[in-house]
Amino acid sequence: MQLRTIVFRVGVIGVVIIAIAAISGCSSSPASGSAGSSGGADGMPAWYSDPQSVYPDDRYLSSIGSGDTRRAAEQDAAAGIAQVFESRISVDMRTAERYQELVSGSTTLSQSDVQFTQSVNIRSDQTLVNIQYGESATDNTGRVHVIGYLERIPTGNIYADLVKKNGAQVESFLSESHGSGELLRQYAFLSAASVVAANNEVLKDQLRIISPGFAAMAETGYDYDAILQEMADLAGRMTVSVTVANDDGGRVAGALREALSKERFPVAADGMLSVAGSVRMEPIQLNPDYKSVRWYLNLEMRGPDGRSLVTYDNQERASGVTEEAATAFAFSDIEEAVEKDFVGAMRAYFDSLVLGR
Repeated sequence: MQLRTIVFRVGVIGVVIIAIAAISGCSSSPASGSAGSSGGADGMPAWYSDPQSVYPDDRYLSSIGSGDTRRAAEQDAAAGIAQVFESRISVDMRTAERYQELVSGSTTLSQSDVQFTQSVNIRSDQTLVNIQYGESATDNTGRVHVIGYLERIPTGNIYADLVKKNGAQVESFLSESHGSGELLRQYAFLSAASVVAANNEVLKDQLRIISPGFAAMAETGYDYDAILQEMADLAGRMTVSVTVANDDGGRVAGALREALSKERFPVAADGMLSVAGSVRMEPIQLNPDYKSVRWYLNLEMRGPDGRSLVTYDNQERASGVTEEAATAFAFSDIEEAVEKDFVGAMRAYFDSLVLGR
């Protein structure tokens, strides 16, 4: 039986399913005669009438999907399989993006491993790999049905191999961190280790469901909780001073302090690091029915020696029914820019130390 794989999102339940082409000649797939044989008087195949007879639970995770087209039926089948993996461990989008960036510059993972991780988007609650689809069948109402399945042994082997390689990468980053005498580099490599380890926790959690036997063998030589604690302790030593000019009411400085605290960096008047900048707003004319302002934000983070580490410049506009409303919207945009973009630039700086950029 010829198998087909696709890449798609099941947005309704927040699941991303990534399928990888099955190795040709794989002997563990059900034979086409078994999958296509008639399973009952209605003329539907055996995999539809009695799925366990063709895809037994000890070898497969499977689900039958239905829809108006084969593609819709495949999406429905994949969603059914995904429901087996109730979300217990997940990572946010920024952590997943940093993971992709870090493993792409890795010396531990091979080129094929990197390509694999790039196809596995771990930023959603659950991400599954190696889902395959069998033949389709159409009932007498014109409804299309297809079975999706995940082979436990080969898929477990894929996961276990990647978990081990990720584990080796984590240990390499930890070694670099512990061997560095410079605080910024220690933090950078420790942060990188935590990112790869966080994504590895997602893979390990799924592997326990796919194949407990492989999960037992996919041990890693690090303690994830210990990494998180070490990172929090190290960040606690990296105090940061905050100064923002023209910041009436201190809203921008407050947003910076809050964003830095989420990164576990204490704010202090005489910080080891410094973040300084300015904010400015000016009224502009866009639509006579609304009041509009343009805002400008400039920030710079400097290191212990006064060297510039991160620069951030942005300007946008905001509108409201009154000037006060437009200003309030502008401050909301600035706060979001600080939390996402400026902090993202800080993380990118630390990652650049790891990647040698």
